[in-house]
Amino acid sequence: MFGVALALAVGCGTDATCLRFAGVALGTTYTVAYSGADTLQEEVEQLMKRVEKSLSIYDKASIISKVNRNEDVALDEYFVECFEVAQQVSRETNGAFDASASPLFAAWGFGAERHSAPPSQQQIDSLRALCGMDKFAVVNNRLVKADPRAQLNANAVAKGYTVDVVARFLESRNATAYLVEIGGEIRCRGLKPDGSAWTVGIDMPKEGNFTPGSSMAVTIKVSNCAVATSGNYRRFYVIRNEKIPHTINPATGRPAHNSLLSATVVAESCAAADAYATAFMVMGVDSAKTLLNRHPELEAFLIFAEQQEIRAYATPKFKSWLTQNNI
Repeated sequence: MFGVALALAVGCGTDATCLRFAGVALGTTYTVAYSGADTLQEEVEQLMKRVEKSLSIYDKASIISKVNRNEDVALDEYFVECFEVAQQVSRETNGAFDASASPLFAAWGFGAERHSAPPSQQQIDSLRALCGMDKFAVVNNRLVKADPRAQLNANAVAKGYTVDVVARFLESRNATAYLVEIGGEIRCRGLKPDGSAWTVGIDMPKEGNFTPGSSMAVTIKVSNCAVATSGNYRRFYVIRNEKIPHTINPATGRPAHNSLLSATVVAESCAAADAYATAFMVMGVDSAKTLLNRHPELEAFLIFAEQQEIRAYATPKFKSWLTQNNI
C-alpha cells in the first residue's frame, strides 16, 4: 500500500518534554514524536529493522523471502501477527485484500523486480490459481502452503503493522502521548501541548502531486487511533501509453480501474487501516461504502472522480474531525 497521509503538526502531550526524531526505514521516511519516555531513537530503529527482516520481500534473507522460497524457517511474532491481520482483512473484504497475490504483483512489475511487459492472459490465469489466503496456514510455527509455488507479499500491510509495533514499544516505555508515522501511515495517542488533537493531512490525489503535504485535500484532528491512505497517483508506470497502477485486483489478476482515487481509513490499528485502505482501492466506492456499513469501527474518507469532477465521501465521525476541506 502506498501511504499518502501526512502528519502536519508533530507536537507532544502535556506536562512532559517533547522528544522527536526522524530518519529512513522500510524504504521510506519515518517520524516519531513522543513524551514521557527516554531517548529511544536507537531502540526504535533497531525494532524497525527487525520487523523489516521478517516482512521485507526486498531482503533475500528475510523470513518472508525464505518462506516464498520454501525454505524451512521458524516464524517470528512479527510475521505471525501480520499474517493474521492479512487473513482477517482478506476474509472481511472477500479477497479484495490479498497478500497471497504476490505472484500477480510480481508479474505486473510491483514485486522485488520490475518487468518490461505486462503478463499475458494465460499467465494471469495461471498465477491466479496460486492466490488465496486459504492456501496458507501457520502450523507449529511454520507456514504451510497448499501449493509450493504460492507466495506472500506483505507490502500493503507491513508499514502499517510496523507503526503499530513502534507504538506498542513507546507505550511499554511509558510514552504518555505520541505520533508514529512511517511512509505516511500514522498512529497517535494523547494530545498536543495545547490540549488539542493531532493534525493529519490527506494529500490531494492528482497526478504530479509527488511531494507529500504540498497540496492537501483535507485536514483532520484525531487522537488515539491509526490513519492510513492508499492511492494510485504516485506509484505507477507506463508501457506503450498504458498506465499501470500498483493496485492489483486479485479477482481479475489485472490492475484495478475504478473511480476511486484515494482511500483513507481510520482504525484502532494501523495494520488494519493499511489493509482496508488497499482493499477499498480494489473494491471501488460503492463496495467500500457497503463494507463500511458493516464495520462501524472503521471510519473513512474516499476521494473519487465523478463526471470529470473530484468528489468525496466521508463517514459521519470522519466529518466531525474535518478542520479543512478543499474538495
